[in-house]
Amino acid sequence: MKATTKIFIVITLCFSFAGIVKADVGPMSRQTAFYFQQNGQPITQQVEFTVKCYGTSAMGSESKLLKISEASETCQSYGCKFNTTNLFEVYRQNTKYCDLEGGVNGQKFSVNKFVGNNLSGLNCHRADFNISTGDKYYKKTPAYKSCYNAVLKEYYPSWNGDENGNLGNFICHQSLVEVPQNECAGYGYITINNICYKFTNETYACIAEKDRKMKLCDQYLEDVTSKLAKDSNGYPFEQICEVNVPVSISSTNNQEAPNIQPTTQNQTPTEQPQTPTEQPSKNIFIRIIDFFRCSFLKIFGKSC
Repeated sequence: MKATTKIFIVITLCFSFAGIVKADVGPMSRQTAFYFQQNGQPITQQVEFTVKCYGTSAMGSESKLLKISEASETCQSYGCKFNTTNLFEVYRQNTKYCDLEGGVNGQKFSVNKFVGNNLSGLNCHRADFNISTGDKYYKKTPAYKSCYNAVLKEYYPSWNGDENGNLGNFICHQSLVEVPQNECAGYGYITINNICYKFTNETYACIAEKDRKMKLCDQYLEDVTSKLAKDSNGYPFEQICEVNVPVSISSTNNQEAPNIQPTTQNQTPTEQPQTPTEQPSKNIFIRIIDFFRCSFLKIFGKSC
């Protein structure tokens, strides 16, 4: 009886922490391009700089402002790119603002709140891919979307074309056979409007044909694997960002240079070596496993 009670306690703990584990995720991986400018003109000299970000804890009601992250880099060219994962957004922290200090040609400068309040001055977009399979990344083209939507319309005639809407009735379900509710268990059964149905050979054949037609649409996907910015482990950054940094010093002794605009998809300024910081979210599962291992040991009178 005692052992049963202990096991029940552990199971209860598992369910109690399930919601926490689900929500306990770190920030998205991010690459940021820095555009240092003076009087609206690019600074082409080497810039050494340090970013310090301040914020509050996201856990509880603590509102004390603390330094939550810091990183130093050297920008060798205009539009230099760095891995800024866990710099602007930090695990379990709310970023309020970031300050930047730096130097160019021996002259120091500082820019307070250079990304605005609550990162409002940081311009970001999601990485430009829709589908990933293994180490390949693909973008949906208009031809792919047209093909895919045509198949959906064929098998869901009442679908209104809204990608986020209800698909409606599935024609393959027309061959389902109604069975008693007590038989509705395991693979090959489905419940629709509280009625149990069994899949027939005709149902399986219909679904297989639909999947085959969907697969044919893959030929229209664009392979963008080589175009994506990746971290040192070869994984694409989830967010691509850029920020303009206005510098105020007496002179940067710039050589003549064109008025370069922030990088677009077709421009590739020189990248700097990236030194990504391991995301705390990748360790959350190790901490959870250690917690439950300790819980088991303590329940049975052992030490961790």
